[in-house]
Amino acid sequence: MIRSIRKFLLINLLLAITITTTLTVVGNYILDTKDIHHHLDSLLSQSGLSMQALIGDDMNTRNLIKIQNQLNSLPKLARQYYETMENPFDYGYEDKFQFQIWNKDNNLLIKSANAPLEPLTDGQEGFSIAKIHKQPWRVFTTINPVSGAIVVVAERYDIRAELGHRIARDDIYIMLLIYPLLGLLIWVIVGKGLHPLKNITDEVSHRAPSYLEPVDLAEIPDEVKALIDELNGLFLRLRSAFDREKRFAADAAHELRTPLAVLKTQAQVALRSADNEERVVALKRLIRGVDRSTHVVQQLLTLSRIVPDEGYTEKDTDIVKLHSVAVEEITQIAPTAIDKGIDLELICPDEKIQILGNATAIGILLRNLVDNAVRYTPQDCKVEVLIRELEDQVILQVTDNGPGIPAELRSRVFERFYRVLGTKQTGSGLGLAIVQQIVELHHGTIELGAPATGTGLVITIEFPKPSVEELARY
Repeated sequence: MIRSIRKFLLINLLLAITITTTLTVVGNYILDTKDIHHHLDSLLSQSGLSMQALIGDDMNTRNLIKIQNQLNSLPKLARQYYETMENPFDYGYEDKFQFQIWNKDNNLLIKSANAPLEPLTDGQEGFSIAKIHKQPWRVFTTINPVSGAIVVVAERYDIRAELGHRIARDDIYIMLLIYPLLGLLIWVIVGKGLHPLKNITDEVSHRAPSYLEPVDLAEIPDEVKALIDELNGLFLRLRSAFDREKRFAADAAHELRTPLAVLKTQAQVALRSADNEERVVALKRLIRGVDRSTHVVQQLLTLSRIVPDEGYTEKDTDIVKLHSVAVEEITQIAPTAIDKGIDLELICPDEKIQILGNATAIGILLRNLVDNAVRYTPQDCKVEVLIRELEDQVILQVTDNGPGIPAELRSRVFERFYRVLGTKQTGSGLGLAIVQQIVELHHGTIELGAPATGTGLVITIEFPKPSVEELARY
């Protein structure tokens, strides 16, 4: 588990930089060594050819002796020169670079001050490798085609390795020197990059418990934007949940205030009444009031759990067979219909008609529609539930022969607690509000109308018909 993003990034970035820098130093050492060999070979050949050009075709013995004397004094002059420099360096290169000049009779004409008297090479022209005093040397030999003079220049191999080592060592020194600065820069840059998280933390930590507005920061990096969007979505869902709870409490208080007062009154009447018949009437009214209050609470709970702005998730969605759900709900309401002499009929030409949705919610929808139809339909009348399938829609239709709803009021009956004046049946005014929310959750439409007879109410709901591909996913 990552306890600190800053420390995690600092340690791992430094580790990554260390590994890549080490590989770079090793790679540079290999390549530099190769380049050094090419460069020094070029200098070695240029030195040999230059000496061959300076000597020429006619070699004067007196001049050669004079040159040899001057060459013998070069090490002393070089040390004096080094001592006069502001930043003297002495790598001992004068002992590691030697040359010899031989005539065609293999007589040594001149040589560098510290060069051996024995030949540095076997006379092979071009580059070669020689072992001199147990040390490997890189040798370049050139022969004058006219005079036959042989110029041999040689350089010890360890000078090449030493140059490569010095370059690699200097790279390592630079890396070690800049490492603390690199760590400081990474610390500062990572801190700057994590600053938006600190702003978000401060913004959220100073909020009041009831303040659930979206986090509003002026500049949010792309990497943090997804987190902020999810956080704001959570705040919205929490606010919606709190609003539903508040609305449920307010609705319950509003709707139950009068029934509870009535219950208290009926209880007091039953308690004080000396007439047994009057007491029985009061108790029956009390029971009806309790039933009504229970119904209201159930409807309020159902309404509070339905969120119109959110659809059912794939986890909550399944194939719903409307015929089976309708049979189950109608069976529960049938005793009430029988008591009123109502003919409750289900018409479904195809029992395999199905939609995608939540079976529980569809059951609640059907129960409310059929229960309302039975409640408001006079005795010895008919309530019809029709389920049919069109090309792109599935139709659910409930028709009754009740008083109906005037056209100008049909849009208002979906409001919470709204009831048409003159209604004699008990109710809470929440049934159609619940139905409308369930229809919206299933991306359907609902419409109120009048039957062909002109008396009663027709409620028509259209659900989108699922495709074969959609059904195959479930």
